[in-house]
Amino acid sequence: MVGRAVLIATAACALAGPASSQQAVMLKAAIVALAEEPALRADFERTLVAKARTHDYDAVTSYDLVPDVGDVRSKNFVNTMTGHGVQAVLMLRPAAIGAGSSLDSVRKEVGPKALADMRDFAKKTSASGADDLIAVVHMAIYVLRGGESELISSGAVWLDEPVQNQAQGIARLQDLMIANVDAARPSIRQYLRLPPLPPKK
Repeated sequence: MVGRAVLIATAACALAGPASSQQAVMLKAAIVALAEEPALRADFERTLVAKARTHDYDAVTSYDLVPDVGDVRSKNFVNTMTGHGVQAVLMLRPAAIGAGSSLDSVRKEVGPKALADMRDFAKKTSASGADDLIAVVHMAIYVLRGGESELISSGAVWLDEPVQNQAQGIARLQDLMIANVDAARPSIRQYLRLPPLPPKK
């Protein structure tokens, strides 16, 4: 395997896609990549949004709405997002990059039980375990409502084997991100009291 992912649902919820012929209730979601380089952030968000849309998510980039993101929970950020119709945010933050990266890099964001679950998963699935990884990215899903942001899921994705270049590493991490959100989607919708999505034809 070249990568692993675990998104721990703290309250269980999921971003939704465009309306179907059955008028499924959907959430418009912004992807926020907390990258220091503006060009890298823009490219990462743009390519991840394109992948998300192929999985029927109503996803948009955040970089053109909020060029500088300090805190996805701030009033200014939430008001800007909701002013553009955004109802959910997928936040992605590089936690550790380079050989020897560890899941401990997300210890403060996921809590002790979630970290223990991720470490156990890594031990079972990654030859390198949880303490000798290539890259770790913290993932968090927020729902925006009533002028506030509510954290509903937090976890991480990681690469456990070398990649040929940065582009390949980013592509693999993005695929893991989408797979994680797909897996959490039914429970997210249930938490938000949204009806299940109609089956694909």
